Amino acid sequence: MINRRQALALAVASTTPLATAPTWAQDNPWPTKPITLVLPFPAGGQTDGVARLLGKNLEPLLGQPVVVDNRPGANSLIGTNLVARSAPDGHTLLLNMTALVSNPVLLPNVNYDPHKDFAPVARLYELPALWAVPGNGPKTLAEFVEKAKAAKEPLNFATTGHASSSHYFGEVFGRSANIKLNHVPYKGEAPILPDLTAGRLDAAVISSASALAFGGDGRVRVLAANGTRRWKVLPDVPTFLELGVPGISNESFCGIFAPTRTPKAVVDKLHKAIQQVMATPEFQKQMLAYGLEVAPAITPDQFAAVMKKATDEWVAIKKNSAIRVE
Repeated sequence: MINRRQALALAVASTTPLATAPTWAQDNPWPTKPITLVLPFPAGGQTDGVARLLGKNLEPLLGQPVVVDNRPGANSLIGTNLVARSAPDGHTLLLNMTALVSNPVLLPNVNYDPHKDFAPVARLYELPALWAVPGNGPKTLAEFVEKAKAAKEPLNFATTGHASSSHYFGEVFGRSANIKLNHVPYKGEAPILPDLTAGRLDAAVISSASALAFGGDGRVRVLAANGTRRWKVLPDVPTFLELGVPGISNESFCGIFAPTRTPKAVVDKLHKAIQQVMATPEFQKQMLAYGLEVAPAITPDQFAAVMKKATDEWVAIKKNSAIRVE
């Protein structure tokens, strides 16, 4: 959930192209029509803003409109399946997160293979998952663990859904800290925040945007973050890893993907354009303003390796988990 100031900045940024080079359309037959960027998440959120910001700033480079098509539902499966079945001509693309690779591991009846049905184009940013408590809650992760051990009943923690990546993070944390936690699944992050700030929840896994919006005035306190290093947007928040909690430092990403068999020349051209946009200080500044940092540039082949590593990590997490999906 983004506060009013961030939402306004996001709306302005997403409709104002950054300074970019002249169009390349005359040099290559692609693209020959508007590009559809499928977003398997609702309109109005953090990821939606990023998609629209990126699209607007790709248009001058590619010489065609980039239309964001929101297809939310089923933990991103609806929009993802749509792109998997699309023509591999570079005119239909997907913006998705680590769920692209974790869903086939964690959920039943997933009808795509992330490594066979998609061609990675560009990694946009890495995605922090943050363990937060009410503003008047424990001040450190160690204090939270002490509170949980002293409680007569398991403390509640909320995520955006059963068997979501955040649910697994909570389970790994509980097992590593030898504490019992009660998972409360919500339909999205927005309804979590009022219950967390009011103290009806003991903890929740939240996004960086919510941490900035609700942490700045003390309504929530972030105790730890996933990953192998501290995040630029929250430099004072330690990682689970540095606090001695293993297993919550796996790969996380948000990126652009094309249907498999999309011509390599198209993938390479699109990759170059995206990297050019992301390299601008203006784009990086706008990303930081709403809780995200641009990931270091990697090639499509390197991005494929990141996806494979993430899959292997989620397979290991599921193997050692008590979470079951019917």
